[in-house]
Amino acid sequence: MKFAFYSLLFVAALSSCGNPAVPNSDGKLGETPVVDESVQIKLGAADLFNGEKVRLFLFQNPKANPKSTKLFLNALDEFKNKKNLQAASEGFKASIAEYPNSKSYYELGNVYMEMKNYQGALDAYSLAEKLGYEPFSKVMFNVACAYSQLKNFPMSADYLQFAIQAGYVNIDNIEKDEDLANLRDKEPYLFKKNLDLALGGVSDVENLYWLQFKRNFVQASFPINMNMEQGKVVYDDKNRISYDFERFVAEMRNARFSREVSKGFYNFVQVAEKNNYVALIYVVKDEFNGEDSPLTYRLVTYTKTGKIIDKKEIAGREDYSALLKMCTINKDLSFIITNYETTFQKDPNEEGYYDNPIVSKKKIDTEKYRIDASGKILYLEGKTFAEADA
Repeated sequence: MKFAFYSLLFVAALSSCGNPAVPNSDGKLGETPVVDESVQIKLGAADLFNGEKVRLFLFQNPKANPKSTKLFLNALDEFKNKKNLQAASEGFKASIAEYPNSKSYYELGNVYMEMKNYQGALDAYSLAEKLGYEPFSKVMFNVACAYSQLKNFPMSADYLQFAIQAGYVNIDNIEKDEDLANLRDKEPYLFKKNLDLALGGVSDVENLYWLQFKRNFVQASFPINMNMEQGKVVYDDKNRISYDFERFVAEMRNARFSREVSKGFYNFVQVAEKNNYVALIYVVKDEFNGEDSPLTYRLVTYTKTGKIIDKKEIAGREDYSALLKMCTINKDLSFIITNYETTFQKDPNEEGYYDNPIVSKKKIDTEKYRIDASGKILYLEGKTFAEADA
């Protein structure tokens, strides 16, 4: 059962190799990859920032690796004492390959900051955040510094506000840290506005709820190829969305008000975090039907404080009589939904849909979409992506 949960990572298996589902020699779509519990996941150099694969590795290896700890301590010595940034970088990456944890990612982010590899620092801090680094406020502050160095001032100001609201209290450092100098000097109004908002406690509790909700979604790898099959993806409490976060999941809120308790809601992946919005995918499942339940994948865009901008069902289906949606999301945040009519082995009118495998699919149509700069999900209506941008 425990490995069945991680078959949710079929997207990771596809996206890590970059290959969408393709027809077999008989013309049928290839089957969704299923996690084989006899296959031990290993992290190569190219996998260290693949959130889905890191999560699967940790599921298969729940206990810390002593070799990883030794490598971490050696890397920390190279960084803090010997000031050898290249050796420290390689050491932390070696430690992560043995056993990824939040401390290694956090320190790797710090090394990258010293090396002026600010995008690398953001990637490392993101994994530190997702893996639960504490104090959380320090990660938020360092992310603000990295965005400041990249001259992405709206993101830098947002994360500075988040850091303070999450408990960062070193105001002297905020005023003097060289990594924040770009934000302070080039956008003094934005710097002061967000600093005053944070220190004034405006939306403090709401922002903290949003940050805690968002950090549960690992960053996706592109392209995201969502090729689903009946009954092969199982979710459990490891990635269930708590009702504490119902304000961010419209279907959960509606279900609660209607006293409908059959629906389960699960974290999936973070698609994007931009200046004006965050895009996440979560999953809705009818719990009463157990592991055979169909799954619905929802793409939702939010403001930077967690208010819903737009949402779209992009993959799966609510029941087996509906068309099956499959979706490919590209790095430029364009995506294509392909709708299929499915044929079951036995007549579902007589036998039902459960324990009744799909034997063929017929492509009905495709739909093209893109997430625009405001976070709206736009239907392209036959246009090319370039035409939609014009």
